[in-house]
Amino acid sequence: MPLQTQIARWLEHLIVSGSLRAGDRLPAEVTLVERLGVSRVTVRLAMDELVSRGLVSRAHGKGSFVSPAVVRHDILSEQGFFDILLTKAPRPEVRLIAFESAVPPPKVANLFRLAPGTHAVKLDRLYLSAGRPIVLAANWLTPDAASLVPADIESMSTAAVHSVLLRHPIASSTSAIGAELAGATVARCLGVGARSAVLVLTRTRFDAQGQAREHNRFTVDPSSYEFTFTTKGDVSLAAELRAVAA
Repeated sequence: MPLQTQIARWLEHLIVSGSLRAGDRLPAEVTLVERLGVSRVTVRLAMDELVSRGLVSRAHGKGSFVSPAVVRHDILSEQGFFDILLTKAPRPEVRLIAFESAVPPPKVANLFRLAPGTHAVKLDRLYLSAGRPIVLAANWLTPDAASLVPADIESMSTAAVHSVLLRHPIASSTSAIGAELAGATVARCLGVGARSAVLVLTRTRFDAQGQAREHNRFTVDPSSYEFTFTTKGDVSLAAELRAVAA
């Protein structure tokens, strides 16, 4: 393995393990040259690799710093937020904020075909990456989810809850992505400034009979979480976006 790759992997391990955290300044190139007994070119190539992968950023005249960890979510993927976090975030964590029976907003009641005043299940989670809050999830589930207890859902995605515990697998969903300014609750949960720009993904999931089973609102810190999608071959953007709504 080339020396620059070995150095890059060593520094990457320090970042992923938390020994070096977002915003920390990396040792100067001359320090690494002296410490590791390699050329400055080798060190620079290692740093270039980390910069190209988004793990490190350079500030002219100040040095190199650990970049905030960014989780990339392919919106064409079948994985949801829960699974994306567990597979792609460094030191992932999911905190249960609320799990209770409550009367949903009129829009959600209409989606679930509920009579006025009927209770549904409110499920709120905070997703963290390397100790940093990145996504606030506000979920509504159909009334049958009231049979569950927190232990049932603390380590499962809502898709798995529907399929494994409630026995009505999700067959389709509709989604929309927008942007807004963070309110007081979102700012406090995500640790961002009040009225900071955040991304919002709203999603409704349906079973095979077309019954809405959950409605979600994911508020995302765009400095730590971003949405992507990749096309293959000569596929139009319109076709790809239609797939997102499927």
